[in-house]
Amino acid sequence: MTLSLRNFRLRTGMASTGGWQRWKILMKVDVEEFKMVRETKVRFLSKPKLNNPIFIEGLPGIGYIGRNAAGYLVDELGAVKFAELYSPHFPPVVLMDTAKNGMIVGLKNEFYYYKAKSKAERDIVILIGDSQSMDPQGHYVIADVILETLETLGVKEMITIGGFGTGELNEDSSKVFGAAISPGKVKTFEKLGVQFKDTSIGQIIGASGLLISLGEQKGIEGVCLMGETSGLLLSDPKSTEAVLEVLAKYLNLSLDMTKIEKRVKEIEKMIEKIENLQTKLATHSKEHDDSLGYIG
Repeated sequence: MTLSLRNFRLRTGMASTGGWQRWKILMKVDVEEFKMVRETKVRFLSKPKLNNPIFIEGLPGIGYIGRNAAGYLVDELGAVKFAELYSPHFPPVVLMDTAKNGMIVGLKNEFYYYKAKSKAERDIVILIGDSQSMDPQGHYVIADVILETLETLGVKEMITIGGFGTGELNEDSSKVFGAAISPGKVKTFEKLGVQFKDTSIGQIIGASGLLISLGEQKGIEGVCLMGETSGLLLSDPKSTEAVLEVLAKYLNLSLDMTKIEKRVKEIEKMIEKIENLQTKLATHSKEHDDSLGYIG
């Protein structure tokens, strides 16, 4: 169900314009952000001109491998944010700004771009975010909006990043598993050490798999990279590094890997807060409607 701005005011006791304005000033909240979430859409902050860009998706999932790897790329490359995606399919919560300044921050996905610094590199579009959809239909809606955005940017190739949970803690180096539709992509990434064959992976839930499948229908070729992780850790720096090493080789990037564990630890508090909220919401939803609630 989509919540209109008027219904939002009624439900929060802010039906009058004056009451709404006073509440807006008190909470320092951007009304436009609430308007954005009546439907899934992208708000552009700028329109970058890119040359044959490759897209990298890193949204929250098992071990937060994708989110951590893509976020590390954003930081290390100095990528520039140019768009934000809002959706009513995200959990119905907001976060307080970590600066403790009284500002609230709505859940969103963020698009960044990086311009190649040499002929050996490529322009890159990176997607990171606070959350994936809370419901199955939302996954399709959000994936479709992401792909429409990529088409406007001229993207013809993508790499999605996720985690593969083994259920066991492993002190050895993490493997990187892969899944793709194109045999050519399989061969290319096998040469980089990615394992595609003889795995126990049966399905990929969420954006990482869905974008590859739906993207193929739009002429965007892709591969999903999954870092091996126990699934018992909130986040996994070792697995994140393994995925980043594959990306660095494929994209001809020079990345400083020494700061990965520190960066991952820095965002664990935010991750834990979101995870706790999602767990509470999923439990509440299941009590009222068994058809709701999973995060891929």
